Amino acid sequence: MKILIGQVIIAIIFMSLPWHSVCFAQDYIKNYLPEGAIARYGKGYVFDFQYSPDGKHIAVGSTIGVWLYDTQTMKEINFLTGHKDFVTNVYFNPNGKTLVSQSGDGQYAPTEIKLWNVSTGELIATLTDQKFSVNYIVFSPDGKTLGIANGDFTIQLYDGFTGELKSTIKGHGYQVLAFSPDGKVLAGGNGERVRLLDVATGENKTAFAAHANSVDNIKYFPDGKKIVSHGGDNNVCIWDAVTGEFVHNFREGTSEVSSIDFSKDGQTLAIVNSNGTLTLWNSQTGEKIKTITSETKLNFVAYSPDGKTFACDEDEDGTMRLFDSNTARLVHRFKIPGHRKSVNDFRYSPDGSTLAVSNGFEIYFWDVNSGELQKTITGYSEVVGGAIYSPNEKTLVSFDYIVRIWDTENHKLQKTIEMNSNVSAIAYSPDGKTLAIGTYDNTILLWDNTQWKLIDTFEGHTEAISSVAFSQNGNVLASGSYDNTIQLWDVNTGVRLNRLSGYSSVINAIRFSPNEGSIMVIGDDNKMHTWDIKTGSLVNTIEMNFEGVSYPSMDFSPDGKTLVTADGPGKISLWDVSNGERKNSVHFEGIGDYVVYLPNDVVYSPNGKFIACAISGLIFLWDIETGKLQKTLKGHIDIIGSIAISSDGKTLVSGCRDSTVILWDISQ
Repeated sequence: MKILIGQVIIAIIFMSLPWHSVCFAQDYIKNYLPEGAIARYGKGYVFDFQYSPDGKHIAVGSTIGVWLYDTQTMKEINFLTGHKDFVTNVYFNPNGKTLVSQSGDGQYAPTEIKLWNVSTGELIATLTDQKFSVNYIVFSPDGKTLGIANGDFTIQLYDGFTGELKSTIKGHGYQVLAFSPDGKVLAGGNGERVRLLDVATGENKTAFAAHANSVDNIKYFPDGKKIVSHGGDNNVCIWDAVTGEFVHNFREGTSEVSSIDFSKDGQTLAIVNSNGTLTLWNSQTGEKIKTITSETKLNFVAYSPDGKTFACDEDEDGTMRLFDSNTARLVHRFKIPGHRKSVNDFRYSPDGSTLAVSNGFEIYFWDVNSGELQKTITGYSEVVGGAIYSPNEKTLVSFDYIVRIWDTENHKLQKTIEMNSNVSAIAYSPDGKTLAIGTYDNTILLWDNTQWKLIDTFEGHTEAISSVAFSQNGNVLASGSYDNTIQLWDVNTGVRLNRLSGYSSVINAIRFSPNEGSIMVIGDDNKMHTWDIKTGSLVNTIEMNFEGVSYPSMDFSPDGKTLVTADGPGKISLWDVSNGERKNSVHFEGIGDYVVYLPNDVVYSPNGKFIACAISGLIFLWDIETGKLQKTLKGHIDIIGSIAISSDGKTLVSGCRDSTVILWDISQ
């Protein structure tokens, strides 16, 4: 099977090339494995995480659902599924008994907001399932009310325990919301104005012009008497929470305001600016207390719940700064280990003793007092670009930020290869001893899988590698590239045997003929070319009509006589390799909205009796002889990038943009 990842965006962090193991949790708790799955690798990608009010649990919003962890053991205790898209936000009710999760943007996927019972993991209610965005979600301090600002110019107020809709406030498109400490007033920012709404009646108590362009943030002072806001005019202002009268303006220069927060007593206001400064102000007098500068951009600031410290992250450096609240003295600098040097989000534990920091792939927990790293949650990854079996099928390989080798029997991670460039294509040698890895830095790396070491690097392409394939005897490697050429390499010596040029398109797929005297190549020009390996001459060219599809997914039958392509929305076709004529086409009907999607990957079964086709997040098995749909595999939450079938035809592996790989049982 070919793996082509030119169509998938994968970011690879530059690193050296050592092997080392990663701890992936493999406890198959309820809902983790979809029906028909043997194993699942990975836990998604972290978009958001929150501590429960009592600090005993952490909720993690990921690409595949919501994970609940025990903070003492860092073990998964529940997994909440049911969203149609990535879970981008999670919110604990202040009483800790319910949890809200949000997915979708209302444009490409419906916006869903769900309310869960934390202790049982049961879904209490789906609050919204709509085709417009949700701008803001906030619980009242007592947790009895949940406020949601929608993109349809309404605020919906729900019961925070049951999910029952209590009231709808119409008339303005609010971008931010904040409840007063007593929960009786809801402050909302819409356009340039701040409005104070009576929660009980929904009536507008007062409104005042606050900022030019937009109101980006609103916070009540701890005593509820004043409000602080910042907006698109780069001003940070304090207002009387009853009358809306202006009190103070805090501004330095023209730099944008990134974040604001109060000290616990409300006496100090911390402001982070895009110019790399963090400024502390006396919120009562408006006087500047101190300016803290940084060589890198600072993003967000947050005070600890106990009021003793405040933290701020540095842009693109993976570093957290921890300051003493009283003296503003730098106490600790926490730096994320490894190669993923970025801070996506950070949270204090409710007692302020721990600072949790996420880079999207791991969550690190530092002791605020000692500065020591205490615990780490791992198992998350980026978009999975592809997944293939090893020839003996005892392992499978997947890749995203790094290349991972998984044991298919005990479902454990064996090894990882950390790359110094983006992975674009991958292939095993027939004996399984060598792994060829094509990269976006125009090179192919050969890895010895018996000694876990890099044995050779093939250089010669001038653009990224799009496809790689071994000959049946494993002596020759063919590589296709975005430079519109195919190059043939002697695997044993590393010598380039030939360079096949003349294409005006990217090379999508390469296959060696059964006698290894020629290779068949398809580019994005809708043509199939056959080349003589020894002479490097073009044997023939067959034009195919892929109905305007630039990058058709494709695979050859086991005997090499038939080509299957995904060449239209909800459509696959069979082609005669000898003359390029279409033999048959299959249109997938009766599968809902998925019919509008172009199949992402198609593969022949080893016995040639059926074809597997991935469309969006579903996999369809189609019987070639009868033309009937045999089975549909459901479990991924996003577009499946690649699929592969085992040699006995009993299992199938799929790699998906939801950051997981699933091993399926297709024997029945």
